[in-house]
Amino acid sequence: MRLASVIRLIAIVAFSTIWAEGAFACQCGAGFREKNAWENAKRAEQNANAIFEGTPIKFELRWDLLDAKEGELIATDAFLWTSSTERMPQMVVTFRVERTFKANLGADVQVHTGLGGGDCGATYMPGLNYLVYAGGPTLDQLSVSMCSPGGWIGDTSIATDLRYLRREQPTSKDLAPISRWSQRDSANEEATRKRAYEEGRKRFEAATGKICGKLVHGDPKDNGHGSITFLSTLGYSPASPPYAEFKDDGSFCSQNLGPGKYYLFFVQRDDQAVSALYYPGVADIAKAIPIAVQAGQTQSNITFQVAKQASYSVRGFISADDRSAFDSELVDTSISLVRPDGDLRVIYGAKTKFRLLPKLLYFKFDSVVPGRYFVFVQGRMGWMSRKVVVDVRSHAKFISVDLVRKK
Repeated sequence: MRLASVIRLIAIVAFSTIWAEGAFACQCGAGFREKNAWENAKRAEQNANAIFEGTPIKFELRWDLLDAKEGELIATDAFLWTSSTERMPQMVVTFRVERTFKANLGADVQVHTGLGGGDCGATYMPGLNYLVYAGGPTLDQLSVSMCSPGGWIGDTSIATDLRYLRREQPTSKDLAPISRWSQRDSANEEATRKRAYEEGRKRFEAATGKICGKLVHGDPKDNGHGSITFLSTLGYSPASPPYAEFKDDGSFCSQNLGPGKYYLFFVQRDDQAVSALYYPGVADIAKAIPIAVQAGQTQSNITFQVAKQASYSVRGFISADDRSAFDSELVDTSISLVRPDGDLRVIYGAKTKFRLLPKLLYFKFDSVVPGRYFVFVQGRMGWMSRKVVVDVRSHAKFISVDLVRKK
């Protein structure tokens, strides 16, 4: 079995195969350019609709593909630049508000953002306290991006903002004129920057923890390439979960993780094996065992048993209510299988093609690991597809997908 024909298992950016046609690229501006940092903090306060300190307590992926019932219509243009932002997948992060600086907020507040991985989505860790500047048309539709001011409370880069918002007295550094960079200034401040960086790193290490362990393959000869992601039980973005590669001896160690509980999800693919398993070595997240992370500590001695899984094929046809569109609009249609559980890294993508009948598009997915999948059709604007759910367990599946032109 050739690697190209196995499956498209996305190891880092979950939806890259789906949105490649409308590739995202996020670039942030230089920020506010007032005469000093104190004035920049003032401008940031003026431009935000709501400002608060808070801790994330829930992460939700919202996408009509996931939310719709089986048989309901779903937009096929969710990942196109021309698509409405309301149809695009997004993350909704619920914060427990610790302190409010602007707007009348309750004990909890929700903010909308992108998935990350190129769409300007802001990322937050469970268990850490953040300063959040949110915009949006109303307090019920607040939004943030990776370009928004704010950040982790322990980060020195937001110290001036915090002093300003807390109505504390500014320091001399807060009021120092912002000057253009010069090589001489850079050399003079190098030691100060290094010291500040090291102090910040120590604070971050003390506020976060890690998970380290070892993968044990059922077959000693099976040591294919793969990675582990660490999925918070509070939720996570499918496009940017923390991950770790494993070494030749199977050992691994996570990046810094916010305090809380995490599922470990292992994905491996090579010419010989396909696996998508949760710790301690199960395919069903309901049987997975979460690992607790505490601030300033490393959870070690985790033994993750992994084995090659059985896999099956999923094949079928796409039909349309307007068959004349096959000759022009639908000829380049692509189709994907998306897992609604897990970290959604396991996505199978394929191009459709004509076969047997000129008004039906044929597709096939080989080596699908067991699980429950939703069918997503990526097409042009003006089309909808009926949601299809595929439960892959013990044998091959043949399915039919209907496309409907919007009225």
